[in-house]
Order: sequence, then structure tokens, then C-alpha cells
Amino acid sequence: MKNKIWGVLLLTFVFNLNLKAQSKEEIEILNLSTAIFKWEVDNTIDSIENIFDEKFVVVSGDGKSQNKKDYISLLRSGNFIHNCIDISENTATVVNNTATVIGKGVFTVTISGNKITLPLSYIEVFTRPNSKEPWKVLAMHATVLSAH
Repeated sequence: MKNKIWGVLLLTFVFNLNLKAQSKEEIEILNLSTAIFKWEVDNTIDSIENIFDEKFVVVSGDGKSQNKKDYISLLRSGNFIHNCIDISENTATVVNNTATVIGKGVFTVTISGNKITLPLSYIEVFTRPNSKEPWKVLAMHATVLSAH
């Protein structure tokens, strides 16, 4: 029994160390990133559109880029559907009015009727004019992880 209590305490300590490694602002950015992934799976396009900066750009693993208008049009078309996004790790960094999230996860998507599952690494770049303004997504890039 005593060993179980120590095990739980140790796990709690390690978990709290990981959270403390991220500042309050960085945790806010991670929560925002998680919300965006949820909106993509739930197909809540208006929320996604509102969080993207007007100069937003997304670059896919094959190097193709899309601006905000084109990416939102793709999501509305139904030809690109996020079925499931399972993030395995992510870290945020905030410097002044810029934030990044770097992470890895498994993304299950349907592209033109074909459902595929992709292990991806990704980066998201957030910006805001000042600390009183909300964060906006300026850029996203994803790369397929190779199976070595």
C-alpha cells in the first residue's frame, strides 16, 4: 500500500513538473491549439475562420501552401475532413506577441472520399498585436513522420 502511495505521488510530481515547465501564457496557447483541433474534427468552420489571422497560410507536407480563404473553402467543400486528431505531444513557446506550438500526433482525414491516417509533426505560429488582443493563427505546417 505504501509503495502505491509513493507511486501516485511520484506520478503527480512528474506531471506537475511538466505543467510548470510551461508558463501560464504557454498553457493558454496549448489550450487554444487543442480547441482548434477539436473545431477541425467537429467541422466548426466559423470558429476556425475567426481564429485565423487575415494573413494566415498553411503549408502541407508536400510543400503546397494555401491562404486563409482557400483553406476555409477547402474545409467547407467537404473534400477534406478531419475525422480524428490524436495529439501525443506538444510544447508551446511564447516570446512577446508571438507563440509557437510544436507537436506530434496521428491525424485521420478523409480527402476526396479516401480516409487515411497520418502520423504528423506540426508547427503552429500564433500572433497578436498586443497583450490585450486575442491570439490568432498566422501559420501552420505539417510533415508526415517516416516509420523508421
